[in-house]
Amino acid sequence: MYFSDKENFNKEHKLVETISVNAWNGIAVIVNALIQNNNLAKDYPRHCPDGNGVCGVDEHSFYIGARSIIPTIDFLPEYGNIDTLSSSYLESNPFEDGFNSFQKSEKFKYEVLDFIEFVFKHICDVQNGDYHVFFHHYEIKFLATTLARDRFIDINEIFERNHIAFKLCPNGEIQRILDENLCDLIDSCAEPHEDTLRDMLQTATTKITSAKFEERKVAIERLWDAFERIKTILNPDDKRHSANELLDRVSKCNVPLKKILEDESKSLTNIGNNFQIRHYECSTVPIKESRHLDYLFFRMLSFIQLLLTEL
Repeated sequence: MYFSDKENFNKEHKLVETISVNAWNGIAVIVNALIQNNNLAKDYPRHCPDGNGVCGVDEHSFYIGARSIIPTIDFLPEYGNIDTLSSSYLESNPFEDGFNSFQKSEKFKYEVLDFIEFVFKHICDVQNGDYHVFFHHYEIKFLATTLARDRFIDINEIFERNHIAFKLCPNGEIQRILDENLCDLIDSCAEPHEDTLRDMLQTATTKITSAKFEERKVAIERLWDAFERIKTILNPDDKRHSANELLDRVSKCNVPLKKILEDESKSLTNIGNNFQIRHYECSTVPIKESRHLDYLFFRMLSFIQLLLTEL
């Protein structure tokens, strides 16, 4: 921990979903170290001229591989040059205010996160083998351990210190860091017995952690689908009667509370119909802000959690 961590200074900063220039340069330095330490040589090998083994990383092949998987990436060098990688955005800030700055930051964010996942897949542990005196290099041996991958996860320190709302998981997947209250709600959510409903809720609570905003929009769609299905659980042939019976059970004959629950149910139904959640007509309202989507997700999941206590 650094001094500011001990003093809880970092707690005062809100998490953001953009990759700053400083954060990118730190990431680039880590990737450059992997190249220099030959930790990417297994999938992108540079072969010894005498044909007796692998002696390093073919940077050109590595960058071509990255571009083939992330076609829109524009911060990697055309040819193998680690200096270019680390200095791509040193001279200009891609997030400066101005025309299309939001689009540029979103594009850059996804490219960087995809690039991190791409690098993770190709990391391997190595050790020096025989030394070739004529070519002045070692033959590389590949190991079955995962120490280099484990160290690469330390990239999370860059995210944390720059207040970026993402983390690299041990399986190599980038996930979004949720608000603690939303995490607690997801963890405590009752698991329904009905298979389809359980699958809907599992999809929603999994995709809401995605780094990609479009995936999170799928999460909120599945959550509203689950809400509509819950309304029919008690009486599949009569949705209105089924929903009313469920609210009776939840309210426990508390008439004022049932009125509140009925109003909330109608409000959530209207939100699903009027925003681009269940319908995408031109008249529906798109959700563009992550915090707005999180608010609606939290509100709906809280209501579903209450309903599930009677199912």
